[in-house]
Amino acid sequence: MRAEILLQELIQFNTINDPANDIFPEPDIIEYIQEVIQAWNPNLKTEILESQGYSSIYLAYDPKKVDILFMGHLDVVPVSEGWASDPFTLKIESGLGYGRGSKDCKGSVVSALIMLEKLCKESNPILKHLGFFFSTDEEIGGRNGAFYFFNHLSKKKTLPKYVINVDGGPRAVHKRRAGFGVKINLPPKIIRSTGHEQSQKCYTRILGDDNRHSAYFVRGSDTHSVVALSKLLHLHRDWVVKGIDGPWIKGNVIPDHVEASIIQLTKELDSRKVTYDDNLTRILRKIRSIVLIDIPTEFSSEFGVSVNPNIISYSSTKGTEVYFDVRAFLSSEKIKVLVNAFKQRLEELATEAIISCPGSSGYFHTPIDDLLVKTASKVLKKYSLPSDPCEQEGASDARYTSGIPVIDLGPKGGNIHGSNEFIDLASMKQFATIYEEIVMRLLTS
Repeated sequence: MRAEILLQELIQFNTINDPANDIFPEPDIIEYIQEVIQAWNPNLKTEILESQGYSSIYLAYDPKKVDILFMGHLDVVPVSEGWASDPFTLKIESGLGYGRGSKDCKGSVVSALIMLEKLCKESNPILKHLGFFFSTDEEIGGRNGAFYFFNHLSKKKTLPKYVINVDGGPRAVHKRRAGFGVKINLPPKIIRSTGHEQSQKCYTRILGDDNRHSAYFVRGSDTHSVVALSKLLHLHRDWVVKGIDGPWIKGNVIPDHVEASIIQLTKELDSRKVTYDDNLTRILRKIRSIVLIDIPTEFSSEFGVSVNPNIISYSSTKGTEVYFDVRAFLSSEKIKVLVNAFKQRLEELATEAIISCPGSSGYFHTPIDDLLVKTASKVLKKYSLPSDPCEQEGASDARYTSGIPVIDLGPKGGNIHGSNEFIDLASMKQFATIYEEIVMRLLTS
């Protein structure tokens, strides 16, 4: 099957994963993959796993003897504004394939499947050593996909020796920070005063591409719309906020912009009587300080600790809630360290605020001298791709592999979680070959 055709088939399935709005991935995509693979080789055993309404598929020649497991995900984030084409129809232009999920990570799944198809046609014996797992809930944390799956394998004592997670870029990723969701809730504190109302709009600016993935945000070069608003409120001490709105998508997606209803307090004769929530204004002013928090972590990170306020909800009766996406090499057992860092930044607001954080699903950290990492680096060097292993910004399902050597590795692309997401089609095809060569070297080492 042509790679482009397979990619188009996967993209056309609406697999948006947005449970907060009762939107879930179309389960038919799992059945489609099962039918395609069984047509290639009916001897491959497939198992469909179900957890809390989410479906995953596991396939292998012999599930009890898998040495190398390829894994990826089929769910995608909601569609943001600014698309130049239908996000669920593959658009090919100048060697790039545009569509929601093309890079994250249906295009990478295609690379693995094209390798599998080739091995099936050749009746290659290395097929007996491989397993493939594709889930539909990575974008909301992976608890009902990869986490459930690896627990399933652990109970059966059939864990693989190595895992290659195709959810990555063209450089072997051997470590990623844990992701935490921290919420700050403040009760309403309504104030009556006089002033002039106006609207203030702030925009997110990302250097280099249209990526809106929170973990890829670089403090110092990029601009977060909410942080920009916070700085404006710090500069204009006579401004207070009556209400706030933005294209909130999910906790790890930075909004394109934020719009605040501002009141400029004044006692001039033409001033109007106004009401506003003082706690909404106070927490928004604090955000510029909160995003600078630092905490002691368990491993050093090229990206340090990142903190981004990506969802804000407000009502005059319930008050304010701000959701922060936090990335750090910190285990859930040390969650108090993170919560205390937030309290210190909140200062006088800490006595009124309720800070909650359920913990995280953890990080992964495969030693740089592990055979899997070294093998992948040698193959990448052969193909003139970056061969030095690296840390990647965002989290991935690799965190659930329970100490098994794992890397993230996938074809080139861009605009992850943003508009006009794309995959490099030549790279997508090349990685089918790269994956096969990594497998061959690992099995003969």
